[in-house]
Amino acid sequence: MGDETDVRQGMATANNPRFLRQHWEIQLNELLIYSTNNTFFGLPRNKWVPYIKGAAGKVWFEPLSDVLLWEPNGLTVKLMERDGKQASRPQNERYYFQPGVAFSMIGATFTARIHRFRSVFGNKGSSIFPNKRENSLCLLNSTTSGYVLGSLNPGIGFEVGDIKRLPLFPIESAEEIFTKLEKSFSEHEAARETSVEFKQPGASAWNYTQKWAQTAVDREPNTPLPDYQPVYEQPPATNFISYAIGIALGRFSANGQGILTQTQKNSSTPSSPSSPSTPSPHSLLFLSTYSKSDSLEHPQTQIIRDTWQKYGAEIAPGKTLRDWLRLSFFKDVHLKMYENHPIYFPLSSQKKNFVAFISIHRWEDDTLQTLLADYLVPELSRIEGEINDLLAARNQSDKKSQSTVEERYNKVLQLQTELKTFIELVQKCAEAGTPAANPKDTPREADARFKMNLDDGVMVNSAALWSLLEPQWNKPKKWWSELCNAKGKKDYDWSHLAARYFPQRVDAKCQEDPSLAVAHGCFWKYHPQKAYEWELRLQDEIALDFTINEIDSDKLREEFEIENPELVLELKEKEDKRRERKRKKEDLDNDFSLDIKLGENY
Repeated sequence: MGDETDVRQGMATANNPRFLRQHWEIQLNELLIYSTNNTFFGLPRNKWVPYIKGAAGKVWFEPLSDVLLWEPNGLTVKLMERDGKQASRPQNERYYFQPGVAFSMIGATFTARIHRFRSVFGNKGSSIFPNKRENSLCLLNSTTSGYVLGSLNPGIGFEVGDIKRLPLFPIESAEEIFTKLEKSFSEHEAARETSVEFKQPGASAWNYTQKWAQTAVDREPNTPLPDYQPVYEQPPATNFISYAIGIALGRFSANGQGILTQTQKNSSTPSSPSSPSTPSPHSLLFLSTYSKSDSLEHPQTQIIRDTWQKYGAEIAPGKTLRDWLRLSFFKDVHLKMYENHPIYFPLSSQKKNFVAFISIHRWEDDTLQTLLADYLVPELSRIEGEINDLLAARNQSDKKSQSTVEERYNKVLQLQTELKTFIELVQKCAEAGTPAANPKDTPREADARFKMNLDDGVMVNSAALWSLLEPQWNKPKKWWSELCNAKGKKDYDWSHLAARYFPQRVDAKCQEDPSLAVAHGCFWKYHPQKAYEWELRLQDEIALDFTINEIDSDKLREEFEIENPELVLELKEKEDKRRERKRKKEDLDNDFSLDIKLGENY
């Protein structure tokens, strides 16, 4: 393999929680989504790009799961340091965004999967870059290749050197096998809610097609392909109710067009108030055990009620929709489906009698204030109104009626106490910040209104709301404690929310750490020499007029050039030498690639 094609190890970020996200955590219109089948020009300037990690059971195709913080051109990753030395390894950059085939590096079973999207590949997503990807994919997934590689490295993993030593042999009908795999995988992804290609829930023959492809690849030479009679598996009923909730919360289109981008959300002009394409008011699903004046009574949630009527008996026999949503949907369905990175936050009172599901993609700066004003406070007024009525009835009723009134009074009083406590916690998060998770945690330096920042990811955003999420989800409490204490690998001071609640601590670190300074927009302020040096490099990699735009960056750049003329000249000469070395290396690589292309076999 190594004689005929390039085999390369990819980027090591040195801090995955900081630089990587699941694709559903970010705004989709900030992500580079470019099929490997399309022509591709230049380097992307998108904020996020696809990133290929380890195999994790994946075979044949690499779906878009993880995304990498990229803008501008991976600068924050490349500046990642520990003890003054670069900790990240952005190696083999010229292969980023090139069509390739990734292979498994961990485990006793060897598998390969084709890059479905142009991506940066990680050190555990190491890949080959052949001329004929279809044949290489089939070859790598053949039982023969697995046996050979297991013999070359009888441990619990596979390295780049092992793949280079793999003997080459053709797979008959590789293109036909690949065509069926690609069609089946596309159908599968269109029906999988957590896929970037999702349209709506549906049946999938992907399991069948993978087994068929394995048989086809391993068949004896000069024998026909096995019959292809796909067997479709139906999705679980919970997929349909999850989809309906996504429509009601403004995540998905109601007509099978899949995920709504931010542009589509902002430009939607429904024809009528009851249009199924219109999300529920404030893109919020409020549920209450006290009254029916909650979101389930709104016309925009009709799709949830209709779906429950069809599938409810199968999902939770004997349970009402309202109770199942309050008590079970998040933990049993949503949290698992979204791999502990949920996109609907279930803000809940202690006993979950009052729950508000809010989509992180629809969150506004005043969302918590809206929850208070339009839902929680009115519900409390209704409860207090009944309490006053019950107090009057308790004094006027006969003894038999008084017992019933007293029982109701005590029940409603408990709901009042629970809701009041919930309102107080929402007010704290809305105006000052969530309380300390533990008495020994470092107290926040500043009070600040909560603001959702999707770049920080689900982990950090949920941490700053832990007191409202704890009844349904306890991990955010631990994450908030880690954010407050900022120790070792659990240091999240790269995040916007950390800077919001710990401004002095974060600013001090930015003065020492160039990568953090870039993240918080003060690279020019605290590291002008590095900023100048990297601007020169990025003008070669991105565009001649590229600049790192921050507050006062133009002024700071001008001052640096005036005050340091000799250093400026030295940095420019250093950059010229780097470009020359880069050009010579590319010439050598191009000569090698030309030798491979002349073979045109693999």
